[in-house]
Amino acid sequence: MTKILAPGESDTGQAGVPQRSRSAWISCCILGALWGAPFIAMLLWSLSTQALRSVLTLVFTAILVTMTLAACARTWRRLFLWTFPLWVVAAAYSTCAIVSDKVAERIVALLLSSTSWEEISGLFSVWQHKWMTLPVAGFLALYLILAWRLPVWPIFSRAGMAVVRVLLVLTLPMAVFAAQNSAQMTAGLALNPVIGSLMFFGVQMPRAHDELRGKLVVKTPFHAQRTGTDEEVHVLIVGESVRRASWSAYGYARATTPYLDGLEKDGDAILLRDAMSDANITILAVPIILTGLPPQEAMQGRRWGGNLLDLAKEAGYTTSWLVNQDVGVSTSMGMAADHLEYPPGGHEDLFSRRAFDEILLPAYRREIAHTGHARLIGMHIMGSHWQYHLRYPKRFQRFDSAEGLSAPPSATTDRSMAADLVDAYNNTVLYTDSFLQQVIEQARGLQVPATLTFIPDHGEASPYLDGAAVGHGAAKYVPAEFEIPAFIWVNAAYRKAHPEKVAALEANASKEIRSHDVFYTVADLMGITWPGAAPERSFASEHFIPDGTKEHLVRGVLTTRP
Repeated sequence: MTKILAPGESDTGQAGVPQRSRSAWISCCILGALWGAPFIAMLLWSLSTQALRSVLTLVFTAILVTMTLAACARTWRRLFLWTFPLWVVAAAYSTCAIVSDKVAERIVALLLSSTSWEEISGLFSVWQHKWMTLPVAGFLALYLILAWRLPVWPIFSRAGMAVVRVLLVLTLPMAVFAAQNSAQMTAGLALNPVIGSLMFFGVQMPRAHDELRGKLVVKTPFHAQRTGTDEEVHVLIVGESVRRASWSAYGYARATTPYLDGLEKDGDAILLRDAMSDANITILAVPIILTGLPPQEAMQGRRWGGNLLDLAKEAGYTTSWLVNQDVGVSTSMGMAADHLEYPPGGHEDLFSRRAFDEILLPAYRREIAHTGHARLIGMHIMGSHWQYHLRYPKRFQRFDSAEGLSAPPSATTDRSMAADLVDAYNNTVLYTDSFLQQVIEQARGLQVPATLTFIPDHGEASPYLDGAAVGHGAAKYVPAEFEIPAFIWVNAAYRKAHPEKVAALEANASKEIRSHDVFYTVADLMGITWPGAAPERSFASEHFIPDGTKEHLVRGVLTTRP
């Protein structure tokens, strides 16, 4: 009968270890160290970043996972070979956690779910460190070769079983202690690179997939149709924290919007002189823009039953949604575009997001170049959101910048910083003007009818200019948080094809426009009709009637403005 050798045991039963067994034993040790490396790395990282119960959860689950896999494999060779795919995923999971200083969660799942293989291959083609794939591939090949050449050694020898019993006994007090705080214990499960990766790919990724495709929101069909069949292109840009009084296009003393100033003078853009936001917080303001629900219905907690992209898709448009913002605002109302672009911003926290809005331009150029069909291209940009100095590249620091500020100063205690805030904010406006220039000039090259609508979610208050705390979302009505700039650009082909709509836009430009009118107006510009259409809500219609209620959502509370 052939005897199965254990690590360190010679084939003669003597103390000396033959060279072949010694090399196999060394290979087994190397493979064991590699297999345990993701667990050790996560443990060392979590010691300084996680709660004690989470760390202990990682330790005892690591022991249980290892013992379970070992019991199934029964030999070292099978353990290392069978679990190779799991080890690769665990190694990648732990590496990402340590590099990003947090375990993979919803935001990572959304990024992965919104990325196509075409985009991945494109990024790889321009990656400057493609050479790194060779050593990684060689390393993985070495792992497989070492595992394949191992003798069929059993894992659980008599001495090994004693060690297993000791380890299992040690896990009991750790498990009991960790279970006293369920939140920390759950966080500890995510720290385990095997369990965490299974949770990520088994729970987070499917949910992110459904979230990005609007499957988590119950929708009601619009039964929409399009009146024409010709190719048209319509662009909608939702801005962020834009105060009307800081645009030189509206008379501000500083030249913050030089491109738009010339555009309006030449008659290419129709500037809306009295546009008003319906809410002073993004989570309510953006859905109102994209669903057309007035503040009264949004305040009542009515579910978003459908949005502008759903309407456009029903009418035969292809849709794109390009996001350099909190993507949760879009997914909360079930935005499901034919193409979604959500580039990483370097930081999940919205205040610290460091991706400039120009990161969306390559995707925009691709979408606008897809000729042969009608298309709606939407963008949700960072615009002028706090922190201001993170919203523009250094070349746009025309005015001074308050780079040292890490938190918004109040109107009463930090007025010495207010002038610096104005300078930094004006830089954001200047950068947005340049961004809009690139978007419009790209659309200007189209030979088919095209429009571009710009509307911010809400305004922004300034201690120096408004005597109010900087920012938005105040609990009382502050005019600067609701008074917004907005405009519509139309090309020559659209003016020729739809002169009556352009004439209506020009006639209504000085009337009060509410952000919930944008939904009906953009749909009108696209030539879409449906049973719930309301011509009186479209300022591209001669039947437009301004909303006279003067009711807005002030931090979610329905309030009548003075």
